[in-house]
Amino acid sequence: MKKFLLFLLLSLLIVFISTTIFLSTIGYETNKFNNFLEQKLSRNIPYLKIKLENIKVKLDLKKVTFFITTPNPDIKFYGSQIKFKKINAYINFKSLLINEPKIDSVYIVSKNIDIKQAKDFVKYIKPSNSKKFFLNNINKGNFNFNLQFTFKDNKIKNYELDGFVKDFEANFKSYVFKDGSFVYNIGKNSGEMQNIRGNLSNIIINSGFIKYDITNSLEISGALDSEAKLNESQTERLLSKDMKKEIKVDNFMGKISSVFDIKFDKTLKLKDYNFKATGNLKNLLINFKKPKKIAFIDEVLEVLNFEKSNFTVDFSKKNNLSLDISGMFNINNKTFQKYDLKHISKKNYRKISLNANIDSKVDIPILNFQKENKVLNIQTNLEISKKQINLLKFLLKEGKSKIQIDQMILNKNRLMKFNKILVKTFNNDNINNDFIISFGKDIKISGTKYDATNLTKLLDTNNNSNFFKNVNKQILVNLNEIKTDNTNSLFDLNLIGKLEKGKLVKIVSKGEFSKNKYLEISLKEDKVSKKKLLEVYSDLPKPLLSNYSFFKGLSGGKLLLNSSYDLKSSNSKLIIENFKVKNAPGLVQLLSLADFGGMTDALSGEGLSFDKLEIIMEKNDKILNLKELYAIGPSISILMEGYVDSKTGLVSLRGTMVPAKTLNKFLSKVPFLGDILIPKEIGEGLFGISFKMKGPPGKIKTSVNPIKTLTPRFIQKALGSK
Repeated sequence: MKKFLLFLLLSLLIVFISTTIFLSTIGYETNKFNNFLEQKLSRNIPYLKIKLENIKVKLDLKKVTFFITTPNPDIKFYGSQIKFKKINAYINFKSLLINEPKIDSVYIVSKNIDIKQAKDFVKYIKPSNSKKFFLNNINKGNFNFNLQFTFKDNKIKNYELDGFVKDFEANFKSYVFKDGSFVYNIGKNSGEMQNIRGNLSNIIINSGFIKYDITNSLEISGALDSEAKLNESQTERLLSKDMKKEIKVDNFMGKISSVFDIKFDKTLKLKDYNFKATGNLKNLLINFKKPKKIAFIDEVLEVLNFEKSNFTVDFSKKNNLSLDISGMFNINNKTFQKYDLKHISKKNYRKISLNANIDSKVDIPILNFQKENKVLNIQTNLEISKKQINLLKFLLKEGKSKIQIDQMILNKNRLMKFNKILVKTFNNDNINNDFIISFGKDIKISGTKYDATNLTKLLDTNNNSNFFKNVNKQILVNLNEIKTDNTNSLFDLNLIGKLEKGKLVKIVSKGEFSKNKYLEISLKEDKVSKKKLLEVYSDLPKPLLSNYSFFKGLSGGKLLLNSSYDLKSSNSKLIIENFKVKNAPGLVQLLSLADFGGMTDALSGEGLSFDKLEIIMEKNDKILNLKELYAIGPSISILMEGYVDSKTGLVSLRGTMVPAKTLNKFLSKVPFLGDILIPKEIGEGLFGISFKMKGPPGKIKTSVNPIKTLTPRFIQKALGSK
């Protein structure tokens, strides 16, 4: 009996194992479930028609449950056939026992599907932005999928979709994504794409993933590793309209690794975002369509070239934009130099830090500081708000030269305040500036040396902007030496002045050129006219006039200038006494044309002496009106008038020039009225010449005509001088 029972148990076990193996591998073929499965799927998916044949019942050992499977099912969606490998339907075991079969889940495996074929049935889906994008923007590709439905009460409770996409191509506005591939997994509330690869307008994506979650709201996150090699036409697509007007970009090469996280609320309104990218820039060439002028750089910016640069970009709703980049760059294809740039940008606020070397020619005229073929280091740290610029630090260094600005605040491009400005510069290893400007209760300028070689020229330029408009302070100057030109210096300058709305309204100053040769400047306001009254006295005129070509070659003498002016115009009178003129090109040309050969020789030798020069002039923003210029000397006398256009530089002058010998003979006969016009003692000879000088700068043409009579004004001035 025991043997029989043992035999029976073994037989049953063998049958069970055999049945299990059979059901888990081959399966039991039946058509009992055909209608049942066709109806269940069609009921839950509208416009889906299913025709099933060769259904088998199989056993899933992992899930310990039965399922039915059918290969190559005939499925049509809106009349378009979809290719599937198989459909597996898992049957509730308890429902089989009561002969009321229920499906727990359905697993559908597709074959490779061409995206063009998929468009045939996607077009029947309910209208949406996703549908519109799929039909209009996706060009080609093929994919497969594994789709699993879970049921509850004969209704779809959940689903999960996974598969892969290959040879994918799509348009994103002006961008094209091609040669794309990725695997995907999509659930009811979340999904992801893994192993993303492709080419986005020559930006090669080597790897990456994107995830999303819609459990509570939409959240998208991901990471991408890519590299780019873009030409001008390709980079143009990445530029904004405003940027396209200013620059064009060539030869963009680099690698980027990026991570991102984007969150939306339930209404799909952007709630939060974070984007961070790191990478390296192999090469970037920027051409400026309109060359840019850079402050204190004596060349225009046409080309910027970057290479071997590492960068980090952090872009978020909380911190907005943060950029950290360093490497090598050059200006206008010169030698590559090091740079380090940090940029933080928030709403109405930016912070910029720059440390860079440049080998461009530097020219700071107000300091007479020039450097060529030298590497300079520039460091700057500034904060920019909506209305204000806070220059925390500016430092320019080259060898022993140093210019430093601390804590300068600008409002609407006008100075508000600063802590200090330190200047120490060298030209040809010789110090030419060494002073400090401090900004406190008063503005104090003190130091051992200031190179003011170009100062008079800069002050004479028309500039309606007032950088110092917000400054109302007393100014105190104490400088040991001021270099005024190539040969002269002013020593021990002491100045007390007052600034109101950025304009000097009061000056009292005195300095010494050499022993007993002084410079005195005073400025005050006329209480009646409210005009400024300027008076300048100098025992040495040349340093004050060296930047004016008209006075080129002047030496010796004494100078007195009286001027009254306001914002619109000025009236001035300049007197210079007992001076010489040597090697003045304009005067040489004039004397040569007049055939005054002896005087020309004197001009190129020891020079022509003059007893007095008097100039009366008016000036506004458009024109300098030379009302009268009169010069009298032992050899020659000149009377001249005309104008100079302040904007174009056009010169228009006319005048009379008479040798002193002839003039003296003429004046000696003044009591005899009948002989005034043509003195008989000098026969019928000429008195001198009349002349005209006209033309733009550098192209002034001079013409002369002999004269036998003198104008009453010339006679009056000559008699007055005598």
